[in-house]
Amino acid sequence: MSVNPFVNTLQTTALKELTKFTGDPSQKVTQFINAIEQIGTFTESNDSMLHTLATIKLGDAAFNWYDNNKGTLNSWSSLKTHLFERFKPSLSAAKTQLKERKQQPGETLLAYYDDVVDLCKQVDSEMPLHMIVDYLQDGLREELKIHVKRHMRTLNVELTPAIFLKTARNEEELQQEISSTHQTSIVSSQPYFARLTAATSKAVTPHQNPIRTPNTSNVQPRRSTIYPRSSPSYHPRPLMSPNQYYPCLICNQSNHRTIDCHFKQPNGCYKCGIHGHNVRSCPQVFQ
Repeated sequence: MSVNPFVNTLQTTALKELTKFTGDPSQKVTQFINAIEQIGTFTESNDSMLHTLATIKLGDAAFNWYDNNKGTLNSWSSLKTHLFERFKPSLSAAKTQLKERKQQPGETLLAYYDDVVDLCKQVDSEMPLHMIVDYLQDGLREELKIHVKRHMRTLNVELTPAIFLKTARNEEELQQEISSTHQTSIVSSQPYFARLTAATSKAVTPHQNPIRTPNTSNVQPRRSTIYPRSSPSYHPRPLMSPNQYYPCLICNQSNHRTIDCHFKQPNGCYKCGIHGHNVRSCPQVFQ
């Protein structure tokens, strides 16, 4: 009897992708059994072939158990029944897992859905559909749960896991669309705010004027105009805070007085060093 090459390739690929069942508590025997039967459905394998596939994918404690009892485990139907009875989680453990099951950060909705439904079947194979829906809703991540519950309450039909999954996926897609739109809006508006911030920073940043090296050539004394307090042209300077000074006439900084400036000249005018005028009337101050 010839074997279809496509079926043979499909069977080989599926077997390679299937993880070995070791009997570890973190693995679920029901998922392993379902995976073997799905391979059998795709490849049209008989009971003997499924038995062979399953035994190949047993490891560690599960393989030791099979090796010690293989005399009574000579068919897939027999192996499946005893495998489930041997490695199924205790009822109390399954109930605890189901009660505490929450959708983890980064976990897909489908992965969460499949796991909760499987736990419900382990706890009670005849569990009512509305109870399964309650468990599914309670474990959803908070930002999705409230919207799904609100929508489910408006439905005038008997709630089923399939209806829950459809509703949750619609709500999840809507949230992703809203988030994507919001991110696009932020990105598109960034250049404007960047320009505004740059312009604002430029306007309020002090000490823009560079410190110039005094030039003593061709300097002509220039007298400043001093207005008496009674003159209409007199405008008093506003009061400054205790740690702030008027801009230094030499370096234009506001954290010290002109007389204390580090760049002042040792003799003559503080700005240029030439005698005959002070820093307030120095031509270089008004350049």
